[in-house]
Formats: sequence, C-alpha cells, structure tokens
Amino acid sequence: MDITKEILRRATIDGITEYLLYGSAIEAKRTETDYNKKLEESYSKNEDVLSEHEKKTVSELIDSANEMASDVSEVYTALGLRAGMKIMQELLKSIEK
Repeated sequence: MDITKEILRRATIDGITEYLLYGSAIEAKRTETDYNKKLEESYSKNEDVLSEHEKKTVSELIDSANEMASDVSEVYTALGLRAGMKIMQELLKSIEK
C-alpha cells in the first residue's frame, strides 16, 4: 500500500474537522457537505424535541441540545478551516506578486 496516497486521500477538510472534534481518523467523504442544510436539520430537530418538552425527560432534552451543539460545532469548525485555507491561498498569491 502506498501510504502517501492513503494520507492524501483522507486529507479532506471534513476529515480534519472530524479528527479535531472527535479524535479519530475517518474515511474521506467524497460529497460536499451542505452546511446550511445540516444546521437547519439540527435546529429543526432540537425545536421539535423542545416543543414536546412536557412529554420528555430532562435527560432527553439535554441529549437533544448536546447533539445540536455537536452539529453546530462540526459545521463551524469546517467553515473556519475553509476560511483559513482561503486566507492562506490569498497570502500565497500576494507573496508571489
């Protein structure tokens, strides 16, 4: 196995994000994440749980809030990495001039 090819195959922003957040290597995702959709789904799911809070235990509410916080954290970490990469590209372009 060519280890450099494996490393480069896994070197995606999503891979780095999940490694930083969860501490485990993952397989590279080939699809682009729709961050707006991910946030909307997470918020919507949490709102549904909260709207039925009378039927839920405190533990279920906390679990729902933690899941939403995890999704939000994942999205904004990935966006931060993307922004950092774009800034780096701009800096490199300005140095080359």
